[in-house]
Amino acid sequence: MQSADTLSPPRWRPLTGGTAVWVFMTVELVTFGMFLLGHAWGWRSEPDAYRQGQALLHPASGLRGTVLLLLGSGLAYQGVLAFEESRRRASAAWLLAAAAAGLAFAVNKVLEYADPALADVTLSTSTFWFGYLFLTGLHLLHVLGGVAVLPWLAWRAWQGQAEALTVQAGAAYWHLVDVIWVLLFPILYLMQP
Repeated sequence: MQSADTLSPPRWRPLTGGTAVWVFMTVELVTFGMFLLGHAWGWRSEPDAYRQGQALLHPASGLRGTVLLLLGSGLAYQGVLAFEESRRRASAAWLLAAAAAGLAFAVNKVLEYADPALADVTLSTSTFWFGYLFLTGLHLLHVLGGVAVLPWLAWRAWQGQAEALTVQAGAAYWHLVDVIWVLLFPILYLMQP
């Protein structure tokens, strides 16, 4: 015979990182999605400008950035696991490593922006360049936000002052940064109009 515990429905459990983080991430994804729709509209109306713009981009740089961000997500995940196992120092080390991967992404992106072939490119050069610079610039700001938050979380974990929900929220935010880039990279660098 089954006990009452096995017959009762599962108890509702908050989303990892907390509901507020998931609401924030949903708003961010919808916002980026709307900007990507605007980019697609420009793509359709100015296919030659998009081809010319994409010809100046370096997909290898975008791929390098993708690898760095995915590496950072894996490191942040390890940081959460270590924290949940009460391994504070290991958690801090993993979170710092994730921040370092994000910093490497930022350096890669700044070097890409500094390419001499893009010296005359501005937000008003064409619809393609507006979309590219706006979307990658906004994404870069999100990366820098994660690069700032992860060391703070690492410090708090090291000191034993962090809460599981806060560490999970920081990692969830980092995963959001990855998801957005995984959408941006193929659309901006690889897809042809």
